[in-house]
Amino acid sequence: MTTITYNNYLAEPDPLSFEEAMEIYEKILQNLENETDALKDAWKTALKAMTTYADLRANWLQQTKEEHHEAGRTAKHDAVIHSLDALCETMESLNMDAAWRNQLGTARKRIGDFACYVSCIYGICAR
Repeated sequence: MTTITYNNYLAEPDPLSFEEAMEIYEKILQNLENETDALKDAWKTALKAMTTYADLRANWLQQTKEEHHEAGRTAKHDAVIHSLDALCETMESLNMDAAWRNQLGTARKRIGDFACYVSCIYGICAR
């Protein structure tokens, strides 16, 4: 069994470090200070997609192949990507800085990693 550690993750191709994820997250939060209903809704949708996906991914290594088949991981991952794209588009329509989206990039694994980091922050702050 492979030991699961943050350092092993960082050795994988194209990792998203905690520091970079928090930099992206902070850029999003700066825009949320000037909330509009559209921005608030886009962020809520993105958070729901990210936490749903992160929950599935956190349990992935413990599940059977049958459970993997039933999990709908691709659809949940796609929901994260689409919700972050929609958040970006909403910010751009409000003339807000959305450079965070280019920094995050289009690699599915990095976007999924970002969802897990955001979920982690929400999880530890909900104590």
